[in-house]
Amino acid sequence: MNKFLDAIIHKASWKKAAIFTLLFATFFVLINFSGTGVAGLLRITNGANILDFEFGYTYEEAHNMLTVMGAEGREFYLTRILPIDFPFPLSYMLFYAGFTALLIKHTAPHKQCKYLLFVPLLAMICDWIENIGIITMLNSYPNLPEWSVALASIMGMLKTVFTVGSILIIAGLLIVFIFSKISKKAA
Repeated sequence: MNKFLDAIIHKASWKKAAIFTLLFATFFVLINFSGTGVAGLLRITNGANILDFEFGYTYEEAHNMLTVMGAEGREFYLTRILPIDFPFPLSYMLFYAGFTALLIKHTAPHKQCKYLLFVPLLAMICDWIENIGIITMLNSYPNLPEWSVALASIMGMLKTVFTVGSILIIAGLLIVFIFSKISKKAA
């Protein structure tokens, strides 16, 4: 595992980071602002949003959100948004992990920092599991399996924690990177 993480850091480059940024931005726009994404759903449902945007929810809250969406909204969520929401986590994982690896490579703050690459990976995995729970709910509406609601809710919260963690890691490493550049110029 150490060799694998070291290889990721060694192969990190600004060019790859730019490609990952473009990929992430493309999927971000598709899932949030396109007619086949959340923007399209909001038009159909007059503002009813997706479960993915909630930080935890109860069985009743999930059922109410899906009810408010209506049949057309639930179908749109299942057939338009969720198919985009499987490659999207991969795109943000590559973006966060790519920048984390690149900043570790250029700052070399500590050998143990390579394990920070697992944080965006965990965000992606939690997002995929959350999606499976939501698909189960949408396919079984109005009789939502309690396990799928609990699983999707917990995984959604963990996804958010790991995503925010990824952003904070990049911010911290970026500060180290900037200070190291300033220190080298001052010396």
